[in-house]
Amino acid sequence: MATNPSDPVARMYAVALYEIARDKGVIGDVQDGLQKVFNAYQDKVFRDFFTSPRVPRVVKTKGLEEALKGQVVEAVLNFIKVLIAKGREPQFDNICQAFDMYRDQAENREHAWVESGTEFNATELEELKKQLSVAAGGKEIVLHFNHKEELLGGARVRLGDKLVDNTLHTRLTHLAMALEK
Repeated sequence: MATNPSDPVARMYAVALYEIARDKGVIGDVQDGLQKVFNAYQDKVFRDFFTSPRVPRVVKTKGLEEALKGQVVEAVLNFIKVLIAKGREPQFDNICQAFDMYRDQAENREHAWVESGTEFNATELEELKKQLSVAAGGKEIVLHFNHKEELLGGARVRLGDKLVDNTLHTRLTHLAMALEK
């Protein structure tokens, strides 16, 4: 759902929530609470209720307070109330993604997406994580691996804004285009 975590409103709310969570020492609990609400947000009925301007703010606040009480830490519940009071509910998914990005930055972590035509064993994945960590300046790497048989062999790796595509499928496509000239 998240379409723009770099939206200034999403960044502003995410930073504020991150700073509150950091000051209270509940960053993990806040992220868990956001994830619970985000999972519910994927449901169209919940999302329509939460984001509809036709549902009075008082009704949303009361309903979500009853639903979330005891399920999430107080910081998340208060944050949801602020979003409702300010009419920022449609930004919720962007805010969640921005919060995750700020946490990753603060904890020196970067995500890498790897697609491969062949399966990697645990040793190969660990070695890949080490190499990507070096490429990312020593950051901890969170590896997202996806086996795609249609790539035939090789791998496609995305780390930050860098993409390395050394798949057999891509090489064959480039060869075919060169032969057509």
